[in-house]
Amino acid sequence: MTKNTAIFDQVESWIIDLDNTLYHANSNLWDQIDVLMGRFISTHLGLDLVEAKKLQKGYLMSHGTTLRGLMDNHGIDPDYFLDYVHDLDLSSIGHDEELNALLGNLKGRKLIYTNGSTGHARRVLDCLGVGHHFETIFDIKAADYVPKPRIEPMELLVRAHKVEAPKAAMIDDMAVNLKPAHELGMTTVWIETDSPYGRTSSDGDHVHHVTPDIKHLLKTHFERTA
Repeated sequence: MTKNTAIFDQVESWIIDLDNTLYHANSNLWDQIDVLMGRFISTHLGLDLVEAKKLQKGYLMSHGTTLRGLMDNHGIDPDYFLDYVHDLDLSSIGHDEELNALLGNLKGRKLIYTNGSTGHARRVLDCLGVGHHFETIFDIKAADYVPKPRIEPMELLVRAHKVEAPKAAMIDDMAVNLKPAHELGMTTVWIETDSPYGRTSSDGDHVHHVTPDIKHLLKTHFERTA
């Protein structure tokens, strides 16, 4: 569970992941993306779905994202791929008034940092009704298609948006993605998940706080400061 959150009183910049972080993983949006990735690989590389899935997961582990592996090894157009895999049914998420209120009460700048596209992020934020809280979306294109957990895009984000790392916090559902934030001196929060990919390295020193979801984290913080 979340440790004492007094450290959050000093946070001036909140760097928040999008998928399975701002909304709960049981919304199954990632399941749709996963299926579409498999279909894309099968269609464009001429593989059956079983082999396409193996390649998809292999690139995720070796390159940080399936997209990066496809770019490096097959010259896939990243924008075409992102448009294809983000053609989603978003009906499983809707306006989240509680999250909207919690983010509204949260002091400090708020930035989305995602391995997905800006278009996808905007659609999700619009569905949740919380887009107005975020000053920017730092997506995979802004990161020069270098994915989390590489430190280079985090350094780029910090420079581009003048983030003071010791006064920043990062929240992500994939524990390994928190490593660069920790290295730069940020406070880190892992959204606990049953996903084996999300749990990778979750027992490391780079995970400072653990919470079941972002709303629990924020409510715990506000209860302490009330």
